[in-house]
Amino acid sequence: MRFSRLLPVLAAATVLLAGCADDPSPSPVMVSFDDGWGQVFVANVDGSGLRQVTPTVADDMSDGRYGNYPALSPDGALLAYTRGGRFIEVVDLESGEVRTVHEGGYHPVFSPDGSSIAFTGGGGISIMNTDGSDVRVIAREESAAGATFSPDGSRVAFNVGGYIVEAPTTGGESKVLLRDQFWNADPEYSPDGATLVFSSNRGGNNGSEIYSMPAGGGEITRLTETFAVGPAFTPDGSRIFYTRATTQSGEPVTDTSASTRPELASMNPDGSDQKRFTPRSITAQGPSIGGGQ
Repeated sequence: MRFSRLLPVLAAATVLLAGCADDPSPSPVMVSFDDGWGQVFVANVDGSGLRQVTPTVADDMSDGRYGNYPALSPDGALLAYTRGGRFIEVVDLESGEVRTVHEGGYHPVFSPDGSSIAFTGGGGISIMNTDGSDVRVIAREESAAGATFSPDGSRVAFNVGGYIVEAPTTGGESKVLLRDQFWNADPEYSPDGATLVFSSNRGGNNGSEIYSMPAGGGEITRLTETFAVGPAFTPDGSRIFYTRATTQSGEPVTDTSASTRPELASMNPDGSDQKRFTPRSITAQGPSIGGGQ
């Protein structure tokens, strides 16, 4: 479930992100996002190093350079994204080199070891090497979307028509993790593999909230009271970044009919300490976290 389909986006994005300034890891933890207008950005989570990665484009998908669904590699060196709704491109963030690695797919995500990319395409969920070679379909579901790897790289979870499914990365029988009368999407494993967070409309509002449950299925816990989608853990599991809807004055909303813009926020894994991470002057959606290795 994407905010670009749900919210009118009113401004191109720049971002000041906070946190992890003292991260001792050899590479900085980074955040990528798109602004809903077709531009993709990256920044260190301490607020430094902000830059626009993709070209400035017209404000609709008629421009073939339109970029969205960004995903950072685990080491923060590469950024994959969807261009023009059907090309998957990979950018070397140091050199700026851009390679089109696949045509006919979208919503890429890197494996935990950075060697492969899962994406929606090929009549379901597919996986390929990072250079675009060895493309194979691992789950043939026409309505499948939004894949994410388990921390050990052995499984991929995704949404199929409002329920959450898990499949081995080598292919084989899929397993339903969550299927009920609600729309469930945006699955994301915690770094320790114990928890799955996701968005769902089970809150009874005209929108979605973020929830958590054990990775194998089980009791569901609500993390946000207001409209939120697209959770993404930091590498140490201490925070969840996500996209939420707000009014023009900056108040989070429960009902999408009252919302006017998306912004990035973060919270503790139990839903406490929810904070805005992007200033009111900008829009931002679809966070992906990388680096820290």
